[in-house]
Amino acid sequence: MTRCIDDPDAPTFARHAWAFLDRDPVRNNVLCTSVETACADHRPDWRWMRVLVDDELVGVAMQVPPRGPLLSDLPDPAARALAAHFAGTHDRVPAVGGPDGATAAFADHYAALVGAQPRRGSSQRLFRLDQVTPPTGVPGRSRPATRADRDRILEWLDAFYAETLPAEVRGERTEAIDRRLAYGDLMWFWEVAGVSVSFAWRTPLAPPTRWPRASVVRVSAVYTPPEQRGHGYASANVAEVSRRGLAAGASACMLYTDAANPTSNKIYQRLGYRRVGTAQEWRFS
Repeated sequence: MTRCIDDPDAPTFARHAWAFLDRDPVRNNVLCTSVETACADHRPDWRWMRVLVDDELVGVAMQVPPRGPLLSDLPDPAARALAAHFAGTHDRVPAVGGPDGATAAFADHYAALVGAQPRRGSSQRLFRLDQVTPPTGVPGRSRPATRADRDRILEWLDAFYAETLPAEVRGERTEAIDRRLAYGDLMWFWEVAGVSVSFAWRTPLAPPTRWPRASVVRVSAVYTPPEQRGHGYASANVAEVSRRGLAAGASACMLYTDAANPTSNKIYQRLGYRRVGTAQEWRFS
């Protein structure tokens, strides 16, 4: 028998689901870091779900309304059961994201149940890095972002999201930026002759005593202004951010790339990232 369980909060979800998520902290990285965030900061509007088959946990999902749910890997029957659960007990969702097989099964069944039309959204590839191969011959150096960079970070993030995300899911809360800045070692610029030319950040690595704790850091928000592209600045900065993540104690680094962008897929592999999975978004209209 398949059951879908709505947990009341992130700590409850973590107690039941963390061991499942931690089996694959790369593919489950966004789910892991979201659980960490919600356990540290009360997020009553975030939703947490588990799917059990004969009392065995086979997959999970979370939702940050008004966005659609994010799934872990799921067997097709479990993904369809979760779709029926959403159709019957939750407000209509605009999209679903996660591993391509699970999202396809969810999308087909959910669309049929609610009378929607599913269409493919963004496709992404997941990459893992265990050892960095930094590029050579790139001028400049990395430097940590400070409070003085706050306005530039927000401006560049707006540009990054405009290039990479649909309008309805863009944006970064200023308090989230402030929290990252407070760490002092998460947000990094590449600088040439005193001019900031590229940007990236990584997720924090919690102290070993904190639970739940993801052992893999995610590199994200890689952005170079158009006029500075083509010089290797993003590659150099991502290599340095990744190196620092590993040096801080991460077991690995990971990142997502746009499957339709051959340039980014190629340059990250040169740094030592290797492809380990794919993710797919489906949207409902």
